[in-house]
Amino acid sequence: MPIEIDRRDLYRWLATGLLTLVCLVAIVGGGWALVRGKSPADRALDDVRRLPLIGTVMADDPGAESRMRKAIEEELSSPTRAGLSRPLSVVADLRRQYIVPALRAADDASALAALGARADFVRYLRRADPAACRQFALGNLPRPDLLQSEGRQLFGEYQQALLAAYRSGKTAGKPQPLLTRDQLTAALKQAGFGKMDFDRLQGFQSLSNEVSCDVEIKVDGTAERLPAQTRGPYARYVLTSN
Repeated sequence: MPIEIDRRDLYRWLATGLLTLVCLVAIVGGGWALVRGKSPADRALDDVRRLPLIGTVMADDPGAESRMRKAIEEELSSPTRAGLSRPLSVVADLRRQYIVPALRAADDASALAALGARADFVRYLRRADPAACRQFALGNLPRPDLLQSEGRQLFGEYQQALLAAYRSGKTAGKPQPLLTRDQLTAALKQAGFGKMDFDRLQGFQSLSNEVSCDVEIKVDGTAERLPAQTRGPYARYVLTSN
């Protein structure tokens, strides 16, 4: 029976936790924001611009920034009580409309560089703060600016590599080969994944900080153990799976 790999178990970066925190801070700390000369919506929008690739998309498309501002203002006025908040819905739309197509069109070199930079950052988090490592693996590292200098540098390098892959794909405009789910399973097995690894992927939510971080490191570091023709498609799959 084939092993199913659910996207939730690959837990790629979407930064939903950060955006939720941003909106909460904007609501609770609105008075402080006004003292600083900006409205809560402006402060929240500034923080959203710092999310990997989301700020780039908004800079490239003023219409996207207008959508985000409107979503933030509406969320501040009437917070969502169930399901995705309005800003998170816009983040998901921007990812689907702009980021995923661009990363799927990225060349092998830039996609592999982005995945490698992510792996380097995760290895640092494993040493420095396993709890933060787990948060990052789940897409929820709210304050990377509070990391030590090495961590901030590695996170910045990851952001730059991801941006380079995005720019590469946006310029090319043509999707590159991507693994299917069956091919992904085969690639993971070829790279040495066994039953315990797949069990951990499928039960990621219940893993300890250390083990979840080890799983993330193994997923991000797998490309280098694959045949050359499979590495790029693997990297694009991991970077763009939903």
